[in-house]
Amino acid sequence: MTDDRDTLRAWLHLLGTANAIKKGVDTRLRQRFGTSISRFDVLAALDRADDEGLTAGGLTAYLKVTEGNTTQVTAPLIQTGLVQRTVSPRDGRVAIFRLTTKGRQLFAAMAEENRRWIDDAFSRLAPTEIAQLRTLLAAIEPPSIGPEPVPQGPTPPSSTPAKAGVQGGRSQHPVTPGPRLSPGYRQI
Repeated sequence: MTDDRDTLRAWLHLLGTANAIKKGVDTRLRQRFGTSISRFDVLAALDRADDEGLTAGGLTAYLKVTEGNTTQVTAPLIQTGLVQRTVSPRDGRVAIFRLTTKGRQLFAAMAEENRRWIDDAFSRLAPTEIAQLRTLLAAIEPPSIGPEPVPQGPTPPSSTPAKAGVQGGRSQHPVTPGPRLSPGYRQI
């Protein structure tokens, strides 16, 4: 049996490592290509899409961001000629995003550099250790992480003053942040 703190320490280490790698990749993308990891994520999503592209809603869902964020990140990509925005021939209210030839070529170069950077980040691990890490990470069930069930029935008195949305000084719905790994990391 693992000490509860060991689980938390493992989570914090995983989160810290993922964030450090993500920050390093973002810095390198900015230095080498003059773009952010968020824009790289958009290019990666559109590179995976078929020739029909992705709707604004599809891109938003894929990236797990808000529609406003999608608009903000795609605008400079459109202005620089990397992404094309068109209107759906089936529904004039729907925007469709596609990579341009220029965008596809730039993304190919970015993806290759990204692969090298990630290989470098994992270079201290043997191939068997990387396989083991993937197996261990796959065993974690993110859908099981969510709000605690709301207790039914009367609320027991508490010695700690309760705040709005907080019972007995403890949140009934703890938020556990998860690492938002760039879709560009899932190139395999």
